[in-house]
Amino acid sequence: MPAFFAEFHAFSLHHAVVIAVCALVVIGLCLLGRWAGTRAELRLRRAWIAVLIAWQAWMLVWWLLPANFEPQDSYPLHLCDLAVWLAPVALLSERRWSRGLLYFWAIGLSTQAFATPVLSEGAGEWRYWSFWIGHTQIVGSAVYDIVVRRFRPHAGDLGFAVGVGAAYAAAMFAFNVRTGFNYGYVGPSSPGPRTVLDALGPWPLRAVWVVLLATLAQVLAWLPWAAARGAAAGQVGAGGVR
Repeated sequence: MPAFFAEFHAFSLHHAVVIAVCALVVIGLCLLGRWAGTRAELRLRRAWIAVLIAWQAWMLVWWLLPANFEPQDSYPLHLCDLAVWLAPVALLSERRWSRGLLYFWAIGLSTQAFATPVLSEGAGEWRYWSFWIGHTQIVGSAVYDIVVRRFRPHAGDLGFAVGVGAAYAAAMFAFNVRTGFNYGYVGPSSPGPRTVLDALGPWPLRAVWVVLLATLAQVLAWLPWAAARGAAAGQVGAGGVR
């Protein structure tokens, strides 16, 4: 069996190719959305969400099948397992809380999966496809909302996302203490492949660093928008001076 199908290694040519393919999918989706008329764009958005729901429903069933079930990883409790279900609400209902939460959990947090994937299985395994397709759906939905639907995050969206994320981390910490699992990466066990978590020291202090780094990542995702608003306000102010 070719190595591509047998195993995956981070920071390899395989890794670079996968990121390029995922990026092309998202870019293509956004270009189609920008070029489409109002009705066509709505049909495209609905089609994207339909595929997302179908894939995620199948993956949920697949992970819970007795042959695949692993209690330390199969429950849909990781943040990405929750973030992906924000996409239908954000892109179809356009409720602000869902759009803000999707943006920060996708751009601020889920993009880390592309940089440091917690994955060792190759393309011959369903876990490989579950990982890459799932994270592309999360990040792609957030990028689409920004590029096509023109969502712009505010400081209030950041505060809401950080608050909900902290509550999630607290809940997962308590669950992991009882089970020994590592949902939300705030538990005592290791995710397997070496990641940045290995540099954060021993648990339970490691969980604190995880929450702080997640908060920092979301703040960094907000800063470009804050800077753009500041620049726009400065231009308006300068234009009003006589």
